Amino acid sequence: MKIGSGRFRLLLLSMVGAMLLTACELRVFADLVIEEDESGTIAVELSMDSALAALADTEFGGEPVFDEDMLPDGWSMAVVSEDGFQGISATAAFESLTGLREILSALVASEDQPSELGLLDFLAAGLPTREDDTFRFSLTIPGGIEGLLGEGFAEGPLPVDLAMVDQVLDIRVSLMLPGEIVSHNADLHTVDLLVWNLSLTDPGRTLEAESRLPQPGAHMAIVWVAVAAALVIVIVLVVMVRSRRRRAGSAEPVMEHPDGREAVD
Repeated sequence: MKIGSGRFRLLLLSMVGAMLLTACELRVFADLVIEEDESGTIAVELSMDSALAALADTEFGGEPVFDEDMLPDGWSMAVVSEDGFQGISATAAFESLTGLREILSALVASEDQPSELGLLDFLAAGLPTREDDTFRFSLTIPGGIEGLLGEGFAEGPLPVDLAMVDQVLDIRVSLMLPGEIVSHNADLHTVDLLVWNLSLTDPGRTLEAESRLPQPGAHMAIVWVAVAAALVIVIVLVVMVRSRRRRAGSAEPVMEHPDGREAVD
C-alpha cells in the first residue's frame, strides 16, 4: 500500500508532534451506502478540529489543506464546518458494484500515480459482492499504523507512539446494505446502519457484514396471511353475534290469557 505524496499525509508527518502536544483531533470517516439495485454512494470526510486547523494554516502558509485537486474524477466536494471541525466531505455516486470498484481503485496510490488523499488506500480492498439475493462486505485491514495510514508513515522524522497517535485520530467506516442484516461484526448496529471504529493499536481486523433481500412473493404471502386472519376473525364474530341473538330470542316469555290461550300481539 502506497501512501502517496498528498498534503494530507504531509500534514500528519510534519505535525504529529504538535498534534499530540495540543490534543488535536483528526477525523477520517468513510460512509458507504448500497441500494437494492447495486447503485449507491460513497462519502469520505477528512476534517480537523479548530486547534489543528490553526496549526495547519501556519504550516501551509495560509494555503488550504483540502481542495478539489485532491479528488479523483467523479467525486464532488463540499466544505465541512460543524461541531468545531473543518475540512471536506467528498462524495461519489455509482450505478453498480463494478462502478464502485472503479471508484475505489482510483483512490489507491502507486509509484506512477500518487494519491493526493493518500490515507484512503485501505478502502479499495473493501469491495462488496452480490450473489443472488445476498450482499456481502469484507474489508481486511492490516495491523499497526501502516495498515491504516500507508507504508512509510512509521518511517517519519519523529518516533511514533501508536497509542498516543490513536488518541488524536478518529477513523470510522460505516455501511448501509439493502435488505435484512443477517450477520456482521460491527461495533454499532442501528437498524440498517453498521459502524466500525478503527484503531491504530488493532493487531489487524476484518470488517464483515452480510444482508439478504426478502424472497420474491414473501411480502404478498404476509399480506394474504393477514387478510385470511382478518376474515377468520370477522366470521367468528358474526357467528357469535347470531348465536347470542338466537339464545336471546328463545328465552323470551310467552304471554297467555287467563283461560290458557296464547296472547296475540
